[in-house]
Amino acid sequence: MILSVFVTFAGAVNVVRLTQRNIKTVLESYVTKNSIEIYNSIKQGNNNAAGINSEEYISDLTDFCTFVKSGAFYYHKDANGRTEYYITRPTVGFTETGKLRLYVSYTLYVPIYFDNVLISTARILISVKLDLEEKF
Repeated sequence: MILSVFVTFAGAVNVVRLTQRNIKTVLESYVTKNSIEIYNSIKQGNNNAAGINSEEYISDLTDFCTFVKSGAFYYHKDANGRTEYYITRPTVGFTETGKLRLYVSYTLYVPIYFDNVLISTARILISVKLDLEEKF
């Protein structure tokens, strides 16, 4: 029983790290694809969250992570169709104070199974940040 709890905890920690890595990868890709628009927006003094096209980012994230949207959540399922984890709609934005600082905030839900029976769902609030600085 203790081993099962430990394996479940380790699996949940792995899911948190995996989602953070995927969110950051897609965020970096988004910045690369939209660098000119983001730069022009900052140059003109628009340093608020409205400068980020969250629909485009979420579409890229859904494609990259193979999420299935259902209601207000984005689900990731295993090969058997069982939900591995799901997230809320990510909040995307940026601010600029001497550097470009982007963030993505979301809530991660990890179902906890014991003997293929859903016991509970862990709820984890996550914020991923990406700081980009001018090098010269």
